[in-house]
Amino acid sequence: MKSTFESFSSSVLSVSSINPFSSPEIICSRVSRISHHLNFNKLAESTNTSSDVHQKLSLLPNRINCEPPHHLHLLVHGSRGGEIHPSLLSLVDQLKRLKNRSVSIEALTDDNPEQIDIGNRSVFLVPLFLLPGSHVCSDVPKIFQRLQEEGQNIKLFPFLGSFIPWLSLIDDLITSQSPFVKPALIHHPVSSDTSSVFLKSLEKFLNIPLYSWSRWNQDTDKKEKNYLPIPYLLTPNKNVEIDSKGEQLKSLLEIDIIHCGLVNILGNLP
Repeated sequence: MKSTFESFSSSVLSVSSINPFSSPEIICSRVSRISHHLNFNKLAESTNTSSDVHQKLSLLPNRINCEPPHHLHLLVHGSRGGEIHPSLLSLVDQLKRLKNRSVSIEALTDDNPEQIDIGNRSVFLVPLFLLPGSHVCSDVPKIFQRLQEEGQNIKLFPFLGSFIPWLSLIDDLITSQSPFVKPALIHHPVSSDTSSVFLKSLEKFLNIPLYSWSRWNQDTDKKEKNYLPIPYLLTPNKNVEIDSKGEQLKSLLEIDIIHCGLVNILGNLP
């Protein structure tokens, strides 16, 4: 297990705690504020050490208090017209059936999202984004503000890609690969300094090479390096082409260990 992860110190980008944040005023911090180091080993010591992979999927304990859990409002990118991929709809369904959670989902591409109707229950806005790009830094705060103005008792949760249990899940996926190949994480190209610094920290934490898919496709040496590309995408994207030597690649939620793990992570939130 990796020892440290250099994380953002703002309320949305921080991964220094597995507890959700209640102060969402600062969404993106400047690069100079990315200075906190998380001791991952201390977190890992508090988790179940069983060899059963399904018991290692989440660093979060099962909910044991009697208070009703927060409603989860998942925020995803979506396709044109607000269409949501079936793997994300399956995630919502399993959270309801297997974890008995109150859940709704919204796509950024939906121009007329339905209003959340859950009475006085508290809400977690959970951005299911993997990198701190414009959606996290710009769109998420706007949606948070809209929900506040609609009268929701809402808290903003860290975006998924900065959340330690998720990073642990990705690490499990990487270590499960064949010893004869070298995994490489293939991600969306980024342009901001914030995203670039985040990716450097992520590469150090996972201890594997990270490529944008444009750079990956241009790299002529990857065959000699025997790299196995892992698309860092929750769902398939028809606009993304990743050179895979003719092998069919799966998005993350098409991989059972990731799908089940994310159900556990989200289902065990307070």
